[in-house]
This record gives sequence, C-alpha cells and structure tokens, in this order.
Amino acid sequence: MKNVDELGEMIKEKEKELYELRKEYRERRTEGLRHALEQKKEAERLVRDEMKSLGYDTTTYRYWL
Repeated sequence: MKNVDELGEMIKEKEKELYELRKEYRERRTEGLRHALEQKKEAERLVRDEMKSLGYDTTTYRYWL
C-alpha cells in the first residue's frame, strides 16, 4: 500500500505527462494550419518581390489582389 506522499507524487507525474500529451496533440492538430500560413507568407513575399520588380509600390500591393 502506498502512502499519501507517494500518491501525491504519482499524481504530479501523471499531470505532467498529461500536459505534455496535450501539448503534442495541439501541435499535431495545428501542424497543417501552421504550414499553410507559412506557405501563404512565402507567396505574399514572392508577390511583393514581383510587384517591386515591375515598379509597383509594394506597400499597396494588396489592393491589386
């Protein structure tokens, strides 16, 4: 039979494990969204570069889209 202190320590360990599992779950769940946002950012950078090379003001390029 375990004493109260051992049980309390086990609970703390399990809570820490659960926290890590939840963190991993959130990261995996939002991985696709993060990837899509990175791709969008890169596409916007390419559009800005192209607009700049064509002589357009890159601060207002969003009005062209």
